[in-house]
Amino acid sequence: MTGPLDEEKRTVTGEAKALLFGFPPSRVEVRIRPRAPGWRAARAAQMLGIFLVITPIAALVPPHAPWGIGALITGLLLARKRWSERFTLEWIAGLCPKCGEEFEVKPGRLKEPHPLSCDTCHHQSSLKIAPELLGETQL
Repeated sequence: MTGPLDEEKRTVTGEAKALLFGFPPSRVEVRIRPRAPGWRAARAAQMLGIFLVITPIAALVPPHAPWGIGALITGLLLARKRWSERFTLEWIAGLCPKCGEEFEVKPGRLKEPHPLSCDTCHHQSSLKIAPELLGETQL
């Protein structure tokens, strides 16, 4: 089932599955926001810029080299994380395949497969989204 693209909010809403080995999959509703390359580049540049300012300040603290290198590597890793965020998972409503309790998921970068942790039974399911819902491009 493909979801309608909401032009005002630029989100896609539709059905997906929560998979847990040994249990039948459960249906979940998801809301996903596709991220344009411009948005991703701006967020990556912002993160890199922040850490390029922090790096010389961190290098003033003895021992100098580890703090400066650490700040620079952190900036590069966080910029890469922002650049790879092609979709953002904004909302999910569904039940755990094992215990039937509602999932509590924070909004964030959509991964493939996206982990769904159940606070009740402490098992981790996987979110499987149909390719049609994500459009022509896969994660």
